[in-house]
Amino acid sequence: MRFAAIIRCVLRDIPRIAIGLILLVAIAINFTNIVGRYAFSAPLPWAEEVLSFLVIWGVSLGASAVTYDRRHLVMDLFSVGFPPWLRLSLDTLIPATMAGFCGFACIQAWKIVAIMARNGQVSIAAGIPMTIPYAAFIVGFGLITVAAAIQVMVQYGINPATDSESGASR
Repeated sequence: MRFAAIIRCVLRDIPRIAIGLILLVAIAINFTNIVGRYAFSAPLPWAEEVLSFLVIWGVSLGASAVTYDRRHLVMDLFSVGFPPWLRLSLDTLIPATMAGFCGFACIQAWKIVAIMARNGQVSIAAGIPMTIPYAAFIVGFGLITVAAAIQVMVQYGINPATDSESGASR
């Protein structure tokens, strides 16, 4: 497998597949909870909590795919009229700043997860170790950092997401 395909797989394809699986699990839990609540008067006491954790994981993983594809919301009302050199500078500065802030957030999330692991903290209803939902921030911010750093590299003419033999890109 070529390096470009590995990058695309890790930063976009695997997160998309994981989001699809998360959605299927969330739908199954929600459906089961609804049937339990209205048909048997016995809802799942842990369902809302687990659904919240699944949403956290889905959003964290989705942010990686969005960053890789450069599909974040862009406020370009004014930048469209900027000179090309300034637009190019902004196109480099924005992902560089994103990589810096997300890298910092990843490190901070790691510290929080380590504290929760030491304390043995678990969720109230489901008894899930809180390291699991909070690890989503480590994974999400880490993947965003890598995707944004790759965007900066591309701006400088270093394109790890291009197959050097064929010249094909993402």
